[in-house]
Amino acid sequence: MSATVTPLDVESLIADSSKANLAALLADDVTWVEVDQRSQPQAPAVYRGRAAVLAMLEQAAARGITSEVVDGFSAGDRAALAVLCSYPGGGAQVRCNALLHVHDGKIVRWDGVQAWDE
Repeated sequence: MSATVTPLDVESLIADSSKANLAALLADDVTWVEVDQRSQPQAPAVYRGRAAVLAMLEQAAARGITSEVVDGFSAGDRAALAVLCSYPGGGAQVRCNALLHVHDGKIVRWDGVQAWDE
């Protein structure tokens, strides 16, 4: 007998990209990994635990950065998201594409690669 897998509700994130909605989908033991120009593959930015991830997201929100999940899909225990972040005043944008590991409908690992306007 195979175990039932609860997929990530990607459609809810596309419809409502709020921090509260994302927070509800984070597992307590989530690991969030970001690779970009500053945090390159040999030393990526890593946030461990729901509280650390939420603190990182809150820092971005405090700077006026908004985030929107613009695309994605979920299949079993894996998902992928495309996230567009915008700085205030119509300034620079950040694009993140992330592969996710999911358990019981919650994100347990986020592996994101992001780039931004300079």
